[in-house]
Amino acid sequence: MRVITFYNHIINPEIVNLQKQVFQKYGYEIDQIEVTDWISHGAAINDYLREINDEKEIIVLFDIDSIPLNNTIIHRAVDWCKNNVGIFSMAQRAPNIKNAIIHAAPAFMVFSIKTYNLLGRPNFETNYRSDCGAEMTHSAKEKGIEVKMLYPTHVESPHTLLDGDIYFGYGTTYENEIYHAFESRFKKRDGFFLNKCKTILSSK
Repeated sequence: MRVITFYNHIINPEIVNLQKQVFQKYGYEIDQIEVTDWISHGAAINDYLREINDEKEIIVLFDIDSIPLNNTIIHRAVDWCKNNVGIFSMAQRAPNIKNAIIHAAPAFMVFSIKTYNLLGRPNFETNYRSDCGAEMTHSAKEKGIEVKMLYPTHVESPHTLLDGDIYFGYGTTYENEIYHAFESRFKKRDGFFLNKCKTILSSK
């Protein structure tokens, strides 16, 4: 199991530090990879996955401003991916792409290299129809491969319609399992993540 996130120099160092502390509180280790020659989030993921070929390997992706909310969700997702061909993730929709599908988001995305290979090792970079990582879902739909997605259950500041009357936005909680702040690379937005982490760390 590889639990990883990618970030660059524009990220507030306190975000990096607090994310690691929350993971440690719940008994997880995360490899926070600072990419010095940053091109895009998708490119960073592509570069990392390019050299991994062991089909038994399980990949657990997080955004730098995304965290687990308990000590079970990552293990549960990893176990599911060990026993199934498919993706375990959280639901998102690209707000700036016309007719965008609901897709598994790399803010929390778990899959085996076996599944990744069966999907055709999709490109994680954005394109005309996909936000970062959405090509994984497009390929899964085309090949009949299962995609399990957590849905928002609480949003501090909603901004985008996901499905029906469900919105996501800044400070989104997914089924009390995952929290994703969104856009914490911008200083005016990083308070959502910093406040959530500090609340978790101060609780027993």
